[in-house]
Amino acid sequence: MKWELADKALHSDFLRTVEELSEQNLSSCYQCGKCSGGCPISAELDLSPNRLLRMVQLGLEDEVLGSETVWCCAACGTCTGRCPMNIDLGRVMDVLRGLALRRQVAPPPTAAPVLTFYRSFLDAVRRFGRLTEVGLMGSYNMNSGRVFTNMDKAPWFLIKRKISFSPHKISRIDRLERVFRRIEEIEGT
Repeated sequence: MKWELADKALHSDFLRTVEELSEQNLSSCYQCGKCSGGCPISAELDLSPNRLLRMVQLGLEDEVLGSETVWCCAACGTCTGRCPMNIDLGRVMDVLRGLALRRQVAPPPTAAPVLTFYRSFLDAVRRFGRLTEVGLMGSYNMNSGRVFTNMDKAPWFLIKRKISFSPHKISRIDRLERVFRRIEEIEGT
């Protein structure tokens, strides 16, 4: 992949935005590659973590926000633990996902199911105050268009009491709803 770099890449607004939102000094990354060397899913991604970080440093906003890596990061923290400059790459990935959502950059087709799962997870937590398997599975199946996926397994899970059709809400769900509203106000969504 060949990149055309303009003079503005060295003084990137995109880099400053990501650094400010993530509270990380991305300019201190000297591309040692330890983050990519330890990443358990690096081989499955279109860009390794250090390559993605370098692209942020160069101001390649469209390429970064449109990459599969932003959506498919497992957020395991291995990269953060290995970074000699203490860059929290998981936090950077969260910021990049947020920027992609705000700027309405569609994830690549290979990462679209991850975005659907991400939204279904948050919807389930918002609705019940905690993760419920039925809420997550139902929301994911409906939103992904795969309505009857894994329905053949449901009777076994019900008989073994692994799942329940009646999810329990946490008490004082109104407090959690305030947290979600506040985050939406901050993010402007």
